[in-house]
Amino acid sequence: MYNELIHEISSLGNSKKIQKIKELLRNGKDLKGKKNPSLQLSASALVFEGEKLYFIEHPYQKELLLPAGHVEEGESPKEAALREFHEETGLVAKNGHLIDVNIIEIPFNSVKNEKAHQHIDFRYTFELTNGLTRRSELPVFLLSKAEAPEEFQKYFEEKREGHEY
Repeated sequence: MYNELIHEISSLGNSKKIQKIKELLRNGKDLKGKKNPSLQLSASALVFEGEKLYFIEHPYQKELLLPAGHVEEGESPKEAALREFHEETGLVAKNGHLIDVNIIEIPFNSVKNEKAHQHIDFRYTFELTNGLTRRSELPVFLLSKAEAPEEFQKYFEEKREGHEY
């Protein structure tokens, strides 16, 4: 069902993490949108401006995260990452490629009454284009490696082409 995604993440190597994610994708049903209450697809955008990376403040978790969101029906994770980056920051990015994929534990959300669940999160790096095209939905931060949450500091290390995280 998700053969194109399995093929895409194959470029990241064959670690135990990648093998587990491939198995989840092979067995997954209705992972786009929020149809599956236990496992969903999400996508994150890594967009640098110089040596700094864009982050947003998550509205419920109140922590700094990459701009990201659910992959909706009819869109690819890459398209979702671009859409979410634009919606959340008001900025536009282009020319991305996959650099990482992770399993993210999402805690119970009492505001939305959503049970704890998992996301298979596809992470893409993109180039920033010029200009703000809309107002950001969320507080936006441009952070250096030293300022960034520890989880994301590895993305500052080297050119992301072909590197497994």
